[in-house]
Amino acid sequence: MSLKMIPWRLIGYIAAGLLILAGLNHAARFVPFTPQWSAHRAEAKADRLEGQVSTLEREATGNAEIGQAVETFHTREVVYRDLAHQAKSEAENAPDGETPLSDERGARLHGYDVRVCDGAAFTCSAIDAASGRTGALPSDGSPVEPDAG
Repeated sequence: MSLKMIPWRLIGYIAAGLLILAGLNHAARFVPFTPQWSAHRAEAKADRLEGQVSTLEREATGNAEIGQAVETFHTREVVYRDLAHQAKSEAENAPDGETPLSDERGARLHGYDVRVCDGAAFTCSAIDAASGRTGALPSDGSPVEPDAG
């Protein structure tokens, strides 16, 4: 068979027909209610839902971490308040509870108060209210006397 015998025109028509079919298949994605259109919409919806799921997962993880932090804070708050109340009760009921403190012992106890306040600032207001003080503890290490009023 020689090249002259091949009907080039027929091959051209077949190639053009295949290109037209491929173009129509691609265009069918945009024609409503065709299987290609439905598949394209389902794929787009799946991608959008995957993005929403990942966003919700990150949000749930963040909420769990916040919840854990709040729970830890409240647990520490209860422990500090109990310790402050226990220390106050022990100090009031101690045999030397009415004995004036030496400057050295007062400074040492004040150092403990400052460390507790550094750990949890909310306890300072509870300690101040329980002891009759009206402000936060001074940071210079000087002893604090209760208000006379």
